[in-house]
Amino acid sequence: MELDIEGKIRSRIEAVLLNDARNHAEVKLAAAGEDPLEQDPFAEERNLYQRIIGSYRSAVSEVNSLLEENIGCLSGFYRIVETIKEKEDFAEICSLIVDCVLQDLGAEYCSLVFCTQAREQGPLRFYEGIREQRKFICSHEHATLLGSPEFDRVIAGLVVGATEIINIGDVYREARFNSVDFPSVVRSMVFLPIRIRQTPVGALILCNSMPRFFTQNHTRVLQILASIIAHLWLVCAQHGTDADSLPLPPAGSSRPMEDKEAVAVVLLNFECENAGRRMLADRDIIRNIRSFLARTLDGNEAILLYEEKELLVLLPGTTAESIFQRLQKLRRAFGEWQAGVGGNAKSIWMNIGYSICEGGEDLARTLEVASLMMCRKLDENEGCLLSQGASPA
Repeated sequence: MELDIEGKIRSRIEAVLLNDARNHAEVKLAAAGEDPLEQDPFAEERNLYQRIIGSYRSAVSEVNSLLEENIGCLSGFYRIVETIKEKEDFAEICSLIVDCVLQDLGAEYCSLVFCTQAREQGPLRFYEGIREQRKFICSHEHATLLGSPEFDRVIAGLVVGATEIINIGDVYREARFNSVDFPSVVRSMVFLPIRIRQTPVGALILCNSMPRFFTQNHTRVLQILASIIAHLWLVCAQHGTDADSLPLPPAGSSRPMEDKEAVAVVLLNFECENAGRRMLADRDIIRNIRSFLARTLDGNEAILLYEEKELLVLLPGTTAESIFQRLQKLRRAFGEWQAGVGGNAKSIWMNIGYSICEGGEDLARTLEVASLMMCRKLDENEGCLLSQGASPA
């Protein structure tokens, strides 16, 4: 922190004294030649004393607010480090970072994206989360941040070209975002490039609904976080660490940290690419995937068709500490479905979003936020079909 507390307080007191001396000289000059007025001989001293004390208190209050902000940022950063220090799955680490940023660093939207060159070196995903009354985290095999292709294009340009942190006080005053329809949680934005050996790897993006929300204290902590993510990416890319390479617990083993009052809400959607266009998977395929994934669920868990284009998985008793074990199981089952079907099934990817509802929380509100995050601006009238002759498992 570039603080000169003593100098700041001294300059304010000197300003008060200088202003008082100037006023006293003007009054004395105006009263020259006139009969002096009767006045309290200590009034000026008391007034000066009160102004000095007031200035001092203002300076101390400002410093205390700054220290409180810094302590909050450092506490949030410490929580991130403590949360990820024993994790080995890069997908889980990224999701936990997004989660912690939303909880502790004042962001109402957070995304972690990786550029094409980085993805070629490992099975990386795109991660984003939103905190709008309810918190919802999701990961995508293909980036469509906030469901907006326009936003994707702007961010992709920044990922490749930006070398320094970008702090945007108001996105509505930035011409580059004129074509983007932002939700209410995006007003101010911080863009932090993630680079290794001067090569762009990706970016960490934070947004808040208030303009000019992010300060220099936020950005200092976030720059450290971006550097840590770059290092983790480098290590995981070299060792090939990913959710799909990690062993699952033995079948029938008990799940840790079960809470009867909690329920994990997982939303799945499926996309494919045909002639350069991304489209939603065919509804018949989604129903077939649902039947296959249902075999992996326990007796009190359920998988439902949601709005004819997505799958809603309800996992009672699953907490934030155990959700990634369940997501790994769903990813593995989807991979088995792809292998069993063959053909063009390999070109279909599954996007996952999740939220943990504690006892008494509104499930409907969770689904509203989930739809905001998972909704893709794709052609829903054209489905992605399996190659002719392939039969679903």
